[in-house]
Amino acid sequence: MTHLFRTIIFITIFYFSSLNADSSMDITDINGTRPLKGPWVLSSTSSRSFDNNQSILLPQFIENHIKYPNKVVALSLTLKTVPNIPLSINMKQPYSVWKLYADGKLIGSSGKFDQINGKHKAEAYYPIINFTPLTTQTKLLLYLANSQHRHIGFYGVPLIAPQGILEKHHLYTSIIEKIVATILFLFGLYHIAQYIVWKKDQAPLWFGAVCISFAIRTTTTGEKIILDYFPNLSWEMLARIEYSSAYIALPFFVLYFGALYPKRSSVFAEYSYLFVGLLFTGFSLFSSTLFFTASLSYYNIVVLTFVFYIFWVLFQSFQYKEKGSLLAFLAFSFFSATIVHDLLLFENMIIFLPIDLMPYGFMIYLIAQATILLQRSSEAFYLIEKHTTDLEDSVSERTRELLLVIEQRELLLRELTHRVKNNLQFIIGLLWIQRKEADIQTQESLKILESQIQSIATVHESLCSQDAIEMIEIHEYIRKLIFSLKRLHSGLEISLNSHDPIYIQTDHTITLGLIINELITNHIKYSAPYETSSVHIFIEKSLDLCVILHYNDGIDHRETFQKAQMSSSFGLPKLGWSMIKEFVKQMDANIIVYHDHLDLHFLACEHTK
Repeated sequence: MTHLFRTIIFITIFYFSSLNADSSMDITDINGTRPLKGPWVLSSTSSRSFDNNQSILLPQFIENHIKYPNKVVALSLTLKTVPNIPLSINMKQPYSVWKLYADGKLIGSSGKFDQINGKHKAEAYYPIINFTPLTTQTKLLLYLANSQHRHIGFYGVPLIAPQGILEKHHLYTSIIEKIVATILFLFGLYHIAQYIVWKKDQAPLWFGAVCISFAIRTTTTGEKIILDYFPNLSWEMLARIEYSSAYIALPFFVLYFGALYPKRSSVFAEYSYLFVGLLFTGFSLFSSTLFFTASLSYYNIVVLTFVFYIFWVLFQSFQYKEKGSLLAFLAFSFFSATIVHDLLLFENMIIFLPIDLMPYGFMIYLIAQATILLQRSSEAFYLIEKHTTDLEDSVSERTRELLLVIEQRELLLRELTHRVKNNLQFIIGLLWIQRKEADIQTQESLKILESQIQSIATVHESLCSQDAIEMIEIHEYIRKLIFSLKRLHSGLEISLNSHDPIYIQTDHTITLGLIINELITNHIKYSAPYETSSVHIFIEKSLDLCVILHYNDGIDHRETFQKAQMSSSFGLPKLGWSMIKEFVKQMDANIIVYHDHLDLHFLACEHTK
């Protein structure tokens, strides 16, 4: 009851004291928006004498005119009005708790007064006030108080207009600010995504962070569109978001220009501005609102020095005739002008336009920067296309040279293969002549040697009859080898079962021919006279490209294979089972000997026609 009684006395005293104030404003011919600059008569509740009232023009911070900032101050203004014409007032977001009376009737308020303890609590939301004058003179009485912000006063000049105009203007301005904030936010996400794709260039990352910080700040200034999405946001939290988003933009800008102009920027300056920006951001997030709002004046000095520093960086870039330096210089000049305007707006010194221009200035800079990046990307694309064309021409020329070299190599290899085949056939002919004139033991040794050379000559004969020289089709080769062995050993019966073509390496073909030749030679040598059984060879390929050669001559080779005998003839080593085992190792194969046959496992080659 005591608190309510003191409030009633307080309002009554100031209402009647303001009646004697000579402060009026004529709005009888109002048909649009008009600022309520005043002059307003200022009084303080800390004084019971009203003789020293003073007049001020808005917007102006009032704490410099009163002795006790935590007390309530009153402003009065007399309007010359037309009765029964509805009017609207936009208070332009004062940094204060406030109440507005028209002819003694409360028409609008925001926040809560605490006249006893002086702990006033402001609110983020403010309404557009509607009232209807009843007489030709309307007395406005405005009470202000603040214990949370460094200032008691207004963000801009309060506006008055016929009802409906301010509401439309608020809606229109809110839409514009939402579009600006959305564009800035999308630009930020785009540049951050560009950095994620190509992490070698950090400029898009920091520029995207700058865009997002300005997008957030845009929602907290002007029409404060953030309240449309978070209507219950407190005044304190709104102030922290507004200040921190402005403070953090400077470190991001420092990192962005350092990445964009590494040759022109100073590392010491970058780290200095980075430290200061993060320090003030910490103030806005963790200190009291009275402290970090009072620190804005010092931060404005830092921002001004940063503007001059960036001008110097861009001027150097222009002197060295870097791409896009002139457009960047002009765009930043416009952007810096909006920065200076907003600094003066916050300090309530010289105000050109009563709105926050920095987001719009940044939009112009953003468009210019996007143009510069587009130009650089176009030039980079042109260089990539040119280098790609040159590289393709070089590759084509080099490919033609390599193809010519390969053709020459293949021609030489074919010629070499043909000559080797002829020479081996010549050697076989010499062995055949020598075998005809030798004794029986020598004939057998020469026949074994002739069959071994024939297995090698058959490989070269196959190479001369096909296009590829890296691999040989195994079935055709074994058929030719069997034909040669039958011609050399009369009465020998060999059968070959095969299905699909199987290709193996040329080196493995020679080794496989020697293994088959030695197996058949041993078969003939150890079989009883006139009782030589037939030899069956079956080849198949498994799904894992493993070739299995089944050799069956009806003889149990397990014991002889274990002994791995070695004998010599005419001083030359004879190929026996020990040599077969060595050839198997060379092929990286595996041989398994059973009681009636043996299997040889080795890998095939993939063949594409």
